[in-house]
Amino acid sequence: MLNMQSLTKSKERKVPVVPPVAALILITSAFLLNGCGSKNQSPGRDDAKSSVTAETHTNATAAPAQNTPTFSDFPVPAKPADTRMLNEHGKEVYMQNCASCHGERGDGHGICSAFLLPSPRDFTTAHYKFRSTALGQLPTDEDLFRIVSLGVHGTPMPPWKWLLNDTDRWAAVEYIKTFSPRFAETNKTRVSIANFGVPPPRTEAAIAEGKALYTKTGCVTCHGEQGLGNGSSAPTLADAAGHHISPRDFSKPSGFKTGYSAAEIVRTFMTGLDGTPMPGFANAISNQDAWKLAYYVQTFAKPAITPIARASQGFTHQEQLGSPDVQIKLLERAWKYVPNEIHVKKGQVVEITFQPTDNGLGAGHGFAISSYDEVAFINGALVGAPKTVKFRADHAGKFTFYCATQCSTDKLHPLMNGTLFVEDVPTKTASAQ
Repeated sequence: MLNMQSLTKSKERKVPVVPPVAALILITSAFLLNGCGSKNQSPGRDDAKSSVTAETHTNATAAPAQNTPTFSDFPVPAKPADTRMLNEHGKEVYMQNCASCHGERGDGHGICSAFLLPSPRDFTTAHYKFRSTALGQLPTDEDLFRIVSLGVHGTPMPPWKWLLNDTDRWAAVEYIKTFSPRFAETNKTRVSIANFGVPPPRTEAAIAEGKALYTKTGCVTCHGEQGLGNGSSAPTLADAAGHHISPRDFSKPSGFKTGYSAAEIVRTFMTGLDGTPMPGFANAISNQDAWKLAYYVQTFAKPAITPIARASQGFTHQEQLGSPDVQIKLLERAWKYVPNEIHVKKGQVVEITFQPTDNGLGAGHGFAISSYDEVAFINGALVGAPKTVKFRADHAGKFTFYCATQCSTDKLHPLMNGTLFVEDVPTKTASAQ
C-alpha cells in the first residue's frame, strides 16, 4: 500500500506532481485507503459486510454497520468563490494529475488509457454515473467533488483526497466542467434530489415487500433471481458507447463503486446510472419502497471473508525499525527481478534497495509484496534513482513480490514478479538467491 508519509509531504504542496501512471497504483489500496484516518471522514450508515443470503435471510433485519464514508456521506467543504482562479489553477492540477488517464482534451484517451479497465471517463460526453441528480441531468459540483475525492472503488480512479487539498480538488472540478458545454448551459438547474426521507424500519415484512418490488420493477431481469448479475437480459446490455456492460452482482458488497449502504443503494435506484441501461426510479416508486428494495438487495450479500488476523500498521504509526538484520540489493533487468527469490527468517528486519536498469513506460518500476504491502511498497524507481524499503518479516510463508508501477502495456509487466520466503526459524541470518 502507499507510504502515507510521502503522501503527506505531497499534500503540503499547492499542486503535487504525481508521476504519470501513479493513479494505477493507488487503486490497489482502493478503498482500503479509505479505512485510514482523515479529517474528511464521517461515520456512515450501513455496513459493507452482511452475512445474509437470499435463501435464508439469516439476521436479515440487522442493518450492517458502515465504517467508511460513502459517496453520500462524504462532507463537502465550501467551494472558493473565485471561479476564475479555480479554472486557471484547475488546468495545472488536471494536467499534472488527471491528463495521463483522461487525456489532455478530457476525452478519456490519455497515454495510460489503453490498459485501464474500465476505461477512463470521457468528460466530453458528460455521462456521469454517480450523482445526486435525476437521470439525464448532470451531477452537481458537490457530486463531482465527492468522486474526485473518493475515487471509484474497484477501478483505477484513485481517491485524490489523499494527494490533493480541498482547493486543488475544487479547481480540478471546475476545469473538468469545461470539457462539456452542457455544464454552462445547465449550471442553475443541477439540483440534488437525494433527500429520500426517513428510512422505514428494517423488518421481515419490509424485506418481503422489497422482494416483491425486485420483480415488479424489473430488477430481476438484469440482476437475476439471486442477484448475481446474470438475469435474462444481462448478455445484451451495453453502455452509451456501445460496449457490453454487466449488471451489478449484489452478492459482492465490495463491488459497489460508491460504498455499500442502504442509503447509497437507494440513491442509485432513484437517480440511475447515466450512460448505462440502469434506469432511475425517482418518478416510478416511492421513497419508502426504494428503502425496502434496498433492504432486500442487501440480503444477497455473501459472508465476508475474514482476512489474516494482523493489526494494520496504520501507515502513520508504523513500527520504528532500527538497523536491518539483512540488506538485499534487488535489480530489474529486462522486466525481471534479480534475484527472483529472497530468503529471510521470521522476525528479521529486512532492507531492500531496488535499482531498475530501464524506466519502463517512463514511470520506472516498483516493488511490493503480497500480504506485506502495507509496510513494503516502492513506486516509480528510476534508472540512477534507486529506492529503499525496510520492514519486519513478521509472518512466515511464501509471498509473491511484484512490480507496483505500470511499466508496460503487454505481457512484460504481469510477468515481473518473484518470491519472498520467510522461514519460521528464529535466527539472524538471511540470504538472497
